[in-house]
Amino acid sequence: MAAAVLTPRVRLMTVCDRVRESNTESGVYHLRGVRQRIVAQGFPVVTFRLWVFLVLSSHRSGTFPSYIRVIDDETDKAIFFAHLAPHPRFKGNDETVAAAARLRCSFPHSGRYTVQTWFYQEEGSDVLKGELPFSIATEGD
Repeated sequence: MAAAVLTPRVRLMTVCDRVRESNTESGVYHLRGVRQRIVAQGFPVVTFRLWVFLVLSSHRSGTFPSYIRVIDDETDKAIFFAHLAPHPRFKGNDETVAAAARLRCSFPHSGRYTVQTWFYQEEGSDVLKGELPFSIATEGD
């Protein structure tokens, strides 16, 4: 069976300023400042407090170690890497699970970046399951 079929699906992926689970209702998340881009005042290094929020689904039960990468599209190099912790865990039956990770990275220049969600494989290459374009612009662009 193909690795892409064996790993969870990314149903929703967004970058935002803040993620908070509701204090009164389990499984409800409050997202603040959902973004497709940021306008920066200057470079070469800009650091923002950002989060990536994911909704994943899987028809298979189990725990699926995964990670987030942010790629600089100009150089095709990763500027950020972090494991999703805790690892997404599913009971099966197309259950959905929410996950969030802090993006603690600096953006070296204006331009396009890609936020990626990957799942580890016991054999073979890791599987890319989600990509989200994200832009950094300077004021006036």
